[in-house]
Amino acid sequence: MPVGRHFGLVISRMPRMTSMATLRASEDCRFACATCYENCWGIHRLHGETVWMCWRCTDLTDNGLAPGPRSFHTQPPRPLRVGEQLRSPEGVWEVTSSERVWTWEGRRVRQPARVYELTREDGHRETWRGHDMADFHLIPAEFEHITQTRRNELGRALTAAGLVWESNGLQGTPRRQTYTATDHRGRQWSIQPVPGTDFDPWQPSNLWRAVRPAPRRQSPVLSPLALADHIRKSSE
Repeated sequence: MPVGRHFGLVISRMPRMTSMATLRASEDCRFACATCYENCWGIHRLHGETVWMCWRCTDLTDNGLAPGPRSFHTQPPRPLRVGEQLRSPEGVWEVTSSERVWTWEGRRVRQPARVYELTREDGHRETWRGHDMADFHLIPAEFEHITQTRRNELGRALTAAGLVWESNGLQGTPRRQTYTATDHRGRQWSIQPVPGTDFDPWQPSNLWRAVRPAPRRQSPVLSPLALADHIRKSSE
């Protein structure tokens, strides 16, 4: 847990974790995450753990996923299927065709490669070999993380923030489950799980977005605690 010179530390103890942040004095006043080794201004330690991690590794660990350096190649260990969606810096793509191509190296046949035709949401098409697609990230087709536990966390966070809320009761269909929360000014917010194009598997707690119709306002994709705090602060 190396850290440079600083003015002081701010330590926050919560039921599930302890966080520590520096009062920044210069660029060398940063911690190093114990798992991904990234420099950060604040680190966290989950209850029962002994290592201090950055916010991303803490979130991954809290969701039962493996923390560590971020991999930019998130294709599954199998050929991509037609119809699956990918995200890249240029937008969202759909796999529209998949073909196994054999190549020759002298007199030898090399290992067959997969060639995919990708169609972007605006209709633009490109052809890519599988081993060249490091910038394409698979969008999960299902919401494995929108479980009963996650729904309960959202309800507890809204209650702890002093907000009156209710659910539409569709427990068996997570994609269609919505919540309605009323802030301290009596304005209603509609809360829904994000679609697959907005879900980031490297931030598994960020599942929810809130929309207020009048005056119009939309929150970023946030975790339950951050979303409840966003609604509460909007009414101050």
